[in-house]
Amino acid sequence: MRRERAREWTQLLYRRWLPPGPDAHTTYLYLARQHCPPGGRVVDLGCGKEDYLSSLEDLAGEIVGVDARPVGGLYRSYLQGDLEGTLPLEKGSFDLAACKFVLEHLEDPWAFLRGVREALAPGGKLLILTANILYYPYGVNFMLSRILPQETRMRLVRRLSGREAEEVFPVRYRCNTPRALGAAMRAAGYEVLHLRTYPDYLVGAFNRPLGALAVAYEKAVSLLGLEGAGGFMVALGRRI
Repeated sequence: MRRERAREWTQLLYRRWLPPGPDAHTTYLYLARQHCPPGGRVVDLGCGKEDYLSSLEDLAGEIVGVDARPVGGLYRSYLQGDLEGTLPLEKGSFDLAACKFVLEHLEDPWAFLRGVREALAPGGKLLILTANILYYPYGVNFMLSRILPQETRMRLVRRLSGREAEEVFPVRYRCNTPRALGAAMRAAGYEVLHLRTYPDYLVGAFNRPLGALAVAYEKAVSLLGLEGAGGFMVALGRRI
């Protein structure tokens, strides 16, 4: 409850200090809708229990959820599969693949990107939402992941964030900067159509002072026009 009040206060401060602009989640859903062909097949990789792309149900012919855990929900079908291994998808069978907060957890994201490409039809799109370690909270998390055992780091994250144990996973951050992500996508056979960073000022708002620091950071980034400094990255690639 205390952290929720701090987040609400931080959000109000952000709206007071900075002009409105696009955010990562809105952009992710907008791009998904823009690049889902009518009647097309969509796969939500690492879907969890959110059914985050269910807003495409009126447009897509089929949405398939894939997760390492057995899950179910609003999508028409679900597949269980290890995203670190061979994806349980037929080659060339999807028009749009999407993954939200998956890439940062993978030991070999390059293999994952290649595997997704194989599942896409010619000209199919891959949409990604992931963290940017150039943003200081994720940079700290990245350093902790190199210093501490993952279980210790995960316990610390749970304590600070108040998240449930099943919502915290090991992190790798193998290609989690704009330059590294763009290079990884191109090397895996994608034309990069969109790659931008967006604010993530709430991730570190554990209390009001930290919330104020996050908003001050975003204000400085806005005034200086720094590209690539936001906490979230949204990328869209077309299979070549």
